Amino acid sequence: MSLLAIGAGAANRRLGFSPLLAWPALFCLVAFLVLPRLLLGGAYVDMRMAPATLALALLAIRPPANAPGLARLLAVAAIGFFGVRTAATTLSFVDRAAEQQHELGAIAALPRGAAVLALVSRPCGGVWSDRRRDHLPALATVRRDAFVNGLWDIEGQQLLHVRYRRAAPYTGDPSQLVYPAHCAVTGSDFARAVATFPRDAFTHVWTIGFPPGAARAPDLRLVWTNGESALYRVRRLRGRHRLHISAP
Repeated sequence: MSLLAIGAGAANRRLGFSPLLAWPALFCLVAFLVLPRLLLGGAYVDMRMAPATLALALLAIRPPANAPGLARLLAVAAIGFFGVRTAATTLSFVDRAAEQQHELGAIAALPRGAAVLALVSRPCGGVWSDRRRDHLPALATVRRDAFVNGLWDIEGQQLLHVRYRRAAPYTGDPSQLVYPAHCAVTGSDFARAVATFPRDAFTHVWTIGFPPGAARAPDLRLVWTNGESALYRVRRLRGRHRLHISAP
């Protein structure tokens, strides 16, 4: 919709662009095209320029001074679109919040100071998903002082660093993400992670998007589930700290 409005402003001879805002919009567009995804310890650096580019370009559209009726019509249309967009976004946030609260019930079953291996189901990269669950287990850090493997650990971006090296290779993002086997290029393999994660480093396994019982290991005991996700406690089996599976 934003691109259509900008295109209409450029194609319609009765409209124009204010140089005061059009030039900054153009500079932001160039920055969006030139900047890489990762820079100076930050991720999606290029994408951060996209909202500024669109916002400045929309604000730069200038109706003709000799057509007050057209200016009022455009103003009413813009306010109407803003109202509809705000209402739709609010309803979407309410819906997503309910889904997230449904998942966060697992935190009540976690003891304070737990070490949690999170495994979150993700669709392939080309599939749009607005579930926003990728870093949801990290709330256990805030609410239960827990270690969770879904936090970012990018040099230069955070003032805090992961020192719990016993949890390697499950120390930070994207080790919590699990993609389907046919498109997995990053993250963790679910079966291998369940079988080989360091038992002496984690006290719980939290799976999101996998039904209860999907994490099959003799030392994992189900302690919570909502039917779609599950939380397991790692039992200490005498004389057995790590399970192994053969390579596929």
